[in-house]
Amino acid sequence: MHAIHNVALPSVVRGTGPGLVLVHGAGATSESTYGPLVSGLAAGYGVVAPDYSRLPTDAAVDIDALADWHVEAALRAGCERFAMIGHSLGSMIATRAAVRHPDRVTALVLTSAFARAPASTRLKLRVWRDLLDGDRVLLARFLMSLMLSDRYLDAMTEEQLDGFAELIALTVSPGSAEQLELVLRLDVRADLAKVRVPTLVIATSDDRLVPAAMSDELIDHLSAAVSAALPCGHLPALECPQEWQRLIGDFLAAVVTDGAAR
Repeated sequence: MHAIHNVALPSVVRGTGPGLVLVHGAGATSESTYGPLVSGLAAGYGVVAPDYSRLPTDAAVDIDALADWHVEAALRAGCERFAMIGHSLGSMIATRAAVRHPDRVTALVLTSAFARAPASTRLKLRVWRDLLDGDRVLLARFLMSLMLSDRYLDAMTEEQLDGFAELIALTVSPGSAEQLELVLRLDVRADLAKVRVPTLVIATSDDRLVPAAMSDELIDHLSAAVSAALPCGHLPALECPQEWQRLIGDFLAAVVTDGAAR
């Protein structure tokens, strides 16, 4: 593997107002993570949604570089200061960005977040990684069982479940293996005490990939954090996008004005 430098992440840029950077997680894209929220958030914010899903597959993925690239994407879009929303691995990237760029990051919203993946999550991530080179439909079924709540899955017919699995199988992120390896080795617990911006930690209470209890660790170690919960699995954009957007919007309205934290 080789290190890569000076990457300009492709980004969706929408809206005007205080800057807001969206950071997706491992094996995902910006669209799959935040798609239903972008228009609503862009009504009040200058939204920048970078996508790192297509980095070279032989590149060494580094969290410091990912954090810096997201900040640089915001600067290219004209945002000098901005809040950051992170989902799953994206929460770790956003946290690192807040520590590395305290003059830029004004607030954090961390969803399905963790500072170090617990053993149960690491085991599941290894299975996910090992299935990447095999039957993609089998991988998709495994991911559905991890990512989505029983409530969401039980509302589908068998035909719908099969169709959804086939769709997921066609859209596996090409950089998934490298991103999963990054999650397996990452530990940002030391970063938490260094975060000085208002932070909302949102647990996904029916999450079978990242236990909701992981949010408690963040709350315990972040100096200016508040908590909330969504009654869904790991993918709130699929299961409860309106509730997720409301939590984000209410929090940001209370702590951010003109690109700065109140």
